Amino acid sequence: MPTALPLTSQLSTTSSKQTTFRTLKAQFGDGYSQRAANGLNAKVDSWSITWEHLSSTDKDTVLAALDSVGGWDYLTWTPFSEASSKKFIIKDGSYSVTHIEGGTWFNISTQLIQVFDL
Repeated sequence: MPTALPLTSQLSTTSSKQTTFRTLKAQFGDGYSQRAANGLNAKVDSWSITWEHLSSTDKDTVLAALDSVGGWDYLTWTPFSEASSKKFIIKDGSYSVTHIEGGTWFNISTQLIQVFDL
């Protein structure tokens, strides 16, 4: 079951978006090539996001959400300055946790990739 991305108010403003376009290409023997969009949803967004300065309780909340979707289910999230919610998977099902200030606070980083499941 999909899960909403938790604690979005604590995402770093330095989180970054990358857009890629899936394309099909045919190369012909005379040097001519032809390209086309690969499917209806050829534009795919990916985000590198970081939750900053999380308390131990907030860290546990974020980790529980990420662990619940792993690499097989998706999260819903409305990215910064966008109007509608999108579906994202966790790239390679991985994230990192960093202890800061003597282990009192935590940062969590991951990469999300947009998916178009039904």
